[in-house]
Amino acid sequence: MTRTPDGARSQLWAYRIGMGREMRARKYRGHRTIRTYIPHNIQASRTSTTEQEGIRLRWTNDVAGYDGEHESTFGADLLRRLANVPGSIPAVAPLPKRVHWSAAQQTTDVPDVAYEAYMSDDSTLHQALLTLHTHGLLFLTGVPENEASVSSIVERIGPLKNTFYGSTWDVRSVPYAKNVAYTAQDLGFHMDLLYMQQPPRLQFLHCIRSSSEGGASLFTDSMRAAKDLIHQDHKAFFGLVQSRIGFHYNHPDEYYHYAHPTISVQLAGGLRLAAAAMERPESDNRFPDSSLEVKQHVIDSLRSVAWAPPFQSPFHGTAAFGSKPDLRVMNQSLQRRRWAAQKFNALIHKPDGILERMMKPGECVIFDNQRILHARRAFEVQDAGKERWLRGAYLDSDPYHSKLRVLGRKLRSSLPVSPP
Repeated sequence: MTRTPDGARSQLWAYRIGMGREMRARKYRGHRTIRTYIPHNIQASRTSTTEQEGIRLRWTNDVAGYDGEHESTFGADLLRRLANVPGSIPAVAPLPKRVHWSAAQQTTDVPDVAYEAYMSDDSTLHQALLTLHTHGLLFLTGVPENEASVSSIVERIGPLKNTFYGSTWDVRSVPYAKNVAYTAQDLGFHMDLLYMQQPPRLQFLHCIRSSSEGGASLFTDSMRAAKDLIHQDHKAFFGLVQSRIGFHYNHPDEYYHYAHPTISVQLAGGLRLAAAAMERPESDNRFPDSSLEVKQHVIDSLRSVAWAPPFQSPFHGTAAFGSKPDLRVMNQSLQRRRWAAQKFNALIHKPDGILERMMKPGECVIFDNQRILHARRAFEVQDAGKERWLRGAYLDSDPYHSKLRVLGRKLRSSLPVSPP
């Protein structure tokens, strides 16, 4: 008997791989979840194969339904990938760090991308997807000026996200608009569809017709604002991390509601430890990490931001503070939230962080809807419905990350398993 290097665990692991391959080749009607039926005392012995064939294992104490002749073969290429030996594709590779940009830096770092290259060249697409991770914002140029173009741009990555607005939608001034986006009014910084449990990750806006006067698009990096906030007032920062704000879409035909933290982080050590570390005096030598190091660790763990004041739902005492809220405590809590939100709002509107662009026909902006805040200046309407026409669409996180992995594997580049 020859055991695999890690003993019984590796035998179970190897059996799962072998069974996974066999399950794809034929239907196994006996068990829907085959892993739970693997005996704890299953054993494997190696049978003779050539080096090119890889490894062949024969199983004893096998799963019910198999006889003593059951064998699994693992090809050399598969074993190299699983072993992560030099020259193989890494199973996990870190993505580049995010860049918390100013408007000048974004303009310098991220040149426009040609539509034709984006649609036809995988290296260009891969770089665009990495840019959306690092900076969260880019522009395509030379996009055909027809209504179907935005769908093609999205589907180059993955399937369109369908909502009650449809799989694609228009941003243009219309009479009796049910959304301020469909008017000519100034539109403040916000993110879309935060009243949903899973807001879209990427948003696409293709300019088909621009306005004759006004209507510039504005963008700012909310993660830069969060970074500035933790350095200026860490209590306000953690207040926005630890409290959830409700958003809703209240319409006669639809009602959506969901609550998100204003700032979401993913900390291995937990929020309480990081928040407590902020309170330690710098002179306390019992702890190796300085306050600045802890802050940087928190900044690196930023996942998303949720900011859409026009769609914020009313505060309900019973929902937010329990069945019998203390009005004094509730008022104090709301005042702390308001104080923290005002500080964050001021940082969002720092002039050097606002990128302004008058989009032209044939341009399409792509941005991370869980990071980049977008707004619009008011514009003149000479003929309602025929001025400033943008065609929009959304994409979820999973197909975006899937395409990033597939292209990384194809181009032998970074291959993230669970990117933030």
